[in-house]
Amino acid sequence: MFGVFFVDSLGFLRLTATPLYVKTSWHAPELAPLLQIAGAYVLGAFIAGVLYAALDERRLFLWIFGTFGLVHLTYTFHTWLLPCTATSVGLPQLYALAVSMYRVVSFAIWADLSTPRTISVVSALGVALSGWTATFLGTAHAMQWRAAALPLEAHFRLVAALAILLFLATLLVTLIQAWRAKAHGRMELHDYRGVP
Repeated sequence: MFGVFFVDSLGFLRLTATPLYVKTSWHAPELAPLLQIAGAYVLGAFIAGVLYAALDERRLFLWIFGTFGLVHLTYTFHTWLLPCTATSVGLPQLYALAVSMYRVVSFAIWADLSTPRTISVVSALGVALSGWTATFLGTAHAMQWRAAALPLEAHFRLVAALAILLFLATLLVTLIQAWRAKAHGRMELHDYRGVP
C-alpha cells in the first residue's frame, strides 16, 4: 500500500500543476468529462470489489500497479507525442479507474489483516505508514522535481518506471510464493505416499 500511495502522489501532484490536464478533466468547464470520471470511479470500485473477493492481495496489487504503470506511460506518450494538444481523452478516466481500485483495497485490507481486537491498531498503523507517510513523501518528491525544473515528460516517465518496477517486484514475489507452495505440496504428497 505504501508503494501505491507513493506512486499516486508522485504523479498526481504534477498533473494538478499542469493546466492542460486539469482543465480537460477535474476542472473541466463542461459536465461530460466530470461525468466520465465519475463513471470511471464507479467502474473501478466495482472491478476492485470483484477482484478483491476473487484474488489474494498480491495479485490485486499486480492489477493496481499495472494500471498505474499504464496510466503514466500513457501520460508520458501524450506529453512526448502531443505536447500542445488539449485532447487527453481517456487519460483522466484511466487514472480515476486506478485510484478507485486502490481506494477500495485500502478500505478493506486493514480489516482483513486484523482480528476484532487488533483492527483499530492495525488500521491506524496501516493508514499512518502507508497512506499519510507515502502521500507526504510522494508529494515532497514531486514538488522537489518540479522546483528543479524536471520536464513534464521526464516526470511521468519516472513515475511510470516506478509503477512498473513495483509491478515486476510484486509479480516476482507472487511467482516465488506460488513456486514454494507447489514445491511444499509435492513434498507433502511425497511424505504421504511413504516414499523415501
